[in-house]
Amino acid sequence: MIDKFFPIRYKDDIEAAYATILAPYATAFPAPDSRDYEEKLQSDDLRSSFQRDRDRIIHSKAFRRLMYKTQVFVNHEGDHFRTRLTHSLEVSQFARGIAKSLALNEDLAEAIALGHDLGHTPFGHAVESYFDEQLKARGMGRFYHNEQSVRIVDLLESRNSTDYRGLNLTKEVREGILKHNEERSGVYTNLDPYLPCSNLEGQVVNIVDTIAYVCHDFEDGVKSGLLYKNIQNNPDIKEAFLELKEMISEKTKGDICLHCDLYTDTYFIRKLIHYFILNLTKDSHENIIKLKVSSLDDVKRLAEQKKSVIGFNEETKKVFDEFKKFVYKNIYDTQTIVIMDTKAVSVVSEMFEALIKNPKLLPPEWLYKYNHIENDDNYKGYKNNEIRVICDYLSCMTDRYALEEYERLFDARVKL
Repeated sequence: MIDKFFPIRYKDDIEAAYATILAPYATAFPAPDSRDYEEKLQSDDLRSSFQRDRDRIIHSKAFRRLMYKTQVFVNHEGDHFRTRLTHSLEVSQFARGIAKSLALNEDLAEAIALGHDLGHTPFGHAVESYFDEQLKARGMGRFYHNEQSVRIVDLLESRNSTDYRGLNLTKEVREGILKHNEERSGVYTNLDPYLPCSNLEGQVVNIVDTIAYVCHDFEDGVKSGLLYKNIQNNPDIKEAFLELKEMISEKTKGDICLHCDLYTDTYFIRKLIHYFILNLTKDSHENIIKLKVSSLDDVKRLAEQKKSVIGFNEETKKVFDEFKKFVYKNIYDTQTIVIMDTKAVSVVSEMFEALIKNPKLLPPEWLYKYNHIENDDNYKGYKNNEIRVICDYLSCMTDRYALEEYERLFDARVKL
């Protein structure tokens, strides 16, 4: 028989109780005025501030679209290859695990992780680079997916509010989303764009994002047979793989042995991920002690000095950097992926040029944005212009929708 019943805990109770188990350098609460627009909260709100941010991201259209956006292998290549959505979920899992171990705020880490890739274009980084080239050539700024992610949560998404656009996320989440990637052009000056993230949760996401995509893209390269084919047909790649295999085996005392044979079980990837995540956690804890981090103010002070707290030690970083270098050179930069990227840019560039010549090809809601760019004059990011509206529209597409729209625009046999 239960002799004590616990009362329902509402927002303030939840945040207060959670703060008692967090480290003093964790981000227990958002800073005052952390949201751009003041919100009236109901007294019976059951979620913390960062949990609300997480839920706003999960329920956004941009998050759902990640299901059909390419990670490395385009969606129709196979059902088991990763997409931007599965990648975001994996980053979230890694980030929450490390946050729990270091007594950081798991909810903040999760919100940043789930939102970090919202700004990705269809078909991957090749299209992102194409948009960047087009905007840069016209003197209209840059296009980086991390900045576009902030643009989405700030401007392009909506909570059905007539008072403001965007999701009105906390500054802590927005900063973490912006700084999960090192490429930044200097917009969002209120987020100190050229400094490391001023919360440790964001610093965690920055690194586990890279761990996730490098390890999992390697696994997809093995599962697809791409790496096996490259090794069989290119002695340079074979030599590089054998050197990498030997180094990782040596550093892990024979516990991890890389394989790339056809139909091989990729269980070793799980071991490799565990190795990197465990070492990142231990090394970061040592950094906290060595740098004498005892408060959130210490984290912010170090960030102002361009110093991060979360990171590998030199030995582990060397192993990770060599692994990352191999993946970039021998998976991302090989013929199969380059062909995919070339096709992707061809599809998107034709639509881009067609929309520039005739903006009336835009859907009604996007044509309205195109014709009323002055509505966004007060936006903190890049000022709107006609080209950026077209980039916004095309970048929001999934791979599947981009191909369908391409056919609708250029194939006379397709019904409108």
